Amino acid sequence: MNNAERFLNAYATIEHEMQRILDLKERRRFYELVEMGARVNPVLRRYKFDLKKFGDLRNAIVHDRADGKIIAEPTIEAVESIETIARLLLEPPRVAPLFIKEVLALPGEAPVIQAVRELSRHNYTQLAVIDGGAVVAMLTANMIVHWLGRSPAATPDLLERTSIREVLRQTGDRDNFRVVAAEASLFQVLDLFIGHQAKGKKLDAVLITAHGRPEEELIGIITNRDLPLLQKELDRAASKSRCSW
Repeated sequence: MNNAERFLNAYATIEHEMQRILDLKERRRFYELVEMGARVNPVLRRYKFDLKKFGDLRNAIVHDRADGKIIAEPTIEAVESIETIARLLLEPPRVAPLFIKEVLALPGEAPVIQAVRELSRHNYTQLAVIDGGAVVAMLTANMIVHWLGRSPAATPDLLERTSIREVLRQTGDRDNFRVVAAEASLFQVLDLFIGHQAKGKKLDAVLITAHGRPEEELIGIITNRDLPLLQKELDRAASKSRCSW
């Protein structure tokens, strides 16, 4: 195929996938599909402005002629860019298997001293807290420090007689974690971290279960320290998509 045919093929793929994602029976303008799709799909949200430009380019290529006659030829850079978006939309990189790992977790009734020892032993800064068979919070080293600093009587046995649940009650932010499925895309995870930051909050971890339910077994975790690796994987996936379309 020439450049124009490759471009239009990728454009049609994206348009069809947007219709599927939005579950629309009637046809909509490409611009409208992009706007609607960006609200629900992280790949479309990331490439929203590029896709709108490609919508204009598509019109220039066929000039809205009924016979679809090609009257312009896009550059190879434009072709490769839209093909990359199409591939990432169809096959986005997933959290599994890259971030599948053992997750440190303790029950809410466990004493704080146990949490401190486990965090130290594993050289971690946070752990998941389980209550009623489901993950309910992330306890961080900072939370423990803040709790100790506020305690009027920080006696040596305080860590032993205070539960993790009590520390969370006094200092915990229950909005500092999210749970996603193993099939979740890395674009979705990155959006979660960015969304929290935009609200002036910190997302300490994205926990992974088989189907994204908090009552399921924890099978992986993504923390702020993993963000460079996450971005590297997104870049690698984009580069791979550019070569494999």
